[in-house]
Amino acid sequence: MLKKGKNINLVQRTKAEDDLAVAAASILARAEFLYRLKKLSEEVGLELPKGASPLVEEAAVKLVRQFGPEVLSRVAKLHFKTTEKVLKAAGL
Repeated sequence: MLKKGKNINLVQRTKAEDDLAVAAASILARAEFLYRLKKLSEEVGLELPKGASPLVEEAAVKLVRQFGPEVLSRVAKLHFKTTEKVLKAAGL
């Protein structure tokens, strides 16, 4: 069990991937993201594109029209402005 008030030395720097452990963690995190995005795409029956683009918005509108706005809580970051655009485009 950790003691309260424990000091942690947090180091932030650019090009942290120069550190082998950071590079490995980055690769593993990206692989897991891509794996889960593929699985989620299979679950909803539609390829979910990465990032923020018109393709992302188009896919989100299709999902909302098919499953309702609650589907966004499973596949999107709701605090982004894109969510409002998608709901408006879907007629909600």
